[in-house]
Amino acid sequence: MTGPHITPAEREVLALICGGKTVNEIATITGTSYDTVRTHKATLMEKFGVYKDTALVAAAIRSGVIE
Repeated sequence: MTGPHITPAEREVLALICGGKTVNEIATITGTSYDTVRTHKATLMEKFGVYKDTALVAAAIRSGVIE
């Protein structure tokens, strides 16, 4: 099964979400703003059709986007 097309920036944010990082932590790690990370996260949730972090992680693993 393949997941939705995601950008490299979205993939980085997704990997960090899967690692349990918060939006603030991800912004610091990636050197981007809080709002940019929130936008990536919202876009990822829309692409995967989910509304919670745990569901996003599960969907990413199920689709093979994250191992």
